[in-house]
Amino acid sequence: MNFLQLLALIPLSLFGSQTAADSLPVATAPESLHGIYFTSQTVALPSGEALADEFKKLGGNMIVFDIQDSNGKLAYMSNSPISIEIDNRKNQIPDLAATIKKYHDKGFYMTARFVLFKNGFLARNKPEWTLKRKGANSTFVSRDGPIWLDSGNQDLINYLTEIGQEIAIAGVDEIQFDYVRFPEGGKGGYIGYSYTGENEMTRDERLTQTVADLAYQLHYLGVKVSVDVFGIVVWDNVSWKVIGQNIAELGKYVDAIYPMPYPSHFGFGWGGHANPANEPYFFVQETTKKFVEQTVGTGVQIRPWLQGFAMRVTNYGGWYVKEQVKALNDIGMDGWTIWNAANNYGVSFAGLK
Repeated sequence: MNFLQLLALIPLSLFGSQTAADSLPVATAPESLHGIYFTSQTVALPSGEALADEFKKLGGNMIVFDIQDSNGKLAYMSNSPISIEIDNRKNQIPDLAATIKKYHDKGFYMTARFVLFKNGFLARNKPEWTLKRKGANSTFVSRDGPIWLDSGNQDLINYLTEIGQEIAIAGVDEIQFDYVRFPEGGKGGYIGYSYTGENEMTRDERLTQTVADLAYQLHYLGVKVSVDVFGIVVWDNVSWKVIGQNIAELGKYVDAIYPMPYPSHFGFGWGGHANPANEPYFFVQETTKKFVEQTVGTGVQIRPWLQGFAMRVTNYGGWYVKEQVKALNDIGMDGWTIWNAANNYGVSFAGLK
């Protein structure tokens, strides 16, 4: 039994609970990281290895892969008692540790994407973990359905920590939290739900405290922790309050923040730009600059997601990714990850060449 396996047997309660004032020192990434996203299926297949080999020739050195997405179960056979009880496990990655080692041997930094608070499977099987309708004890139903979990529910947080420990012990370098937020809504956001601690904490305080606690526990296992966040939250003073993503505060507790400054996700006419999707250089650069400004002094790394898909783009091609990389390089930024949901990177790779 190695040290990490032994440490994982120690009850979490012995580590205590982190407050906003006593986080562990923020770590730094070992190098500039250039990544692509893999589904849990892709990372376990020979075709994924071939894709990674091709990417490495272009300077790639990181794979971000799904350990659990927003649609369902964990992608490996978790040994957690709760995972077994509710069958929250799939054999998409038959041997997680061996898969991670295989990519390590190729020289890749391995980041596991772990969706936290948007999960229909857990909502159905653990309704006590969900956001509740205001003034009732029934599950809150958003426009996307009954899929949102309560980020203040301690039983849920204990379970997420346990899963994070399993992932860390398997050898992953970094655990990336996605859907670390409340449901988005119109002006003012949803007002129809309750969450644990709402009488003492605002939404952003609730999420920041939860992320701080999770990061505190996982840092003990030597794994880095990061979060995915909307790009738009740094452009106004409303969006981050609605979904609870306070960048300046989150940056104090995690090792990296992955903004999603996809040009296609800014509405037509945003800031006087007819179609933001056609301006990758501007929107990636300006969004990233705002993230850097809002996290000054935290030590956190800003590592943007780049748009590797054609949504709303008039003449999408290899130039599109090239422009986004240039936008970062021109402001002294060298870390990024390309997102394509289907893992089709032919066009993106052409741009990197």
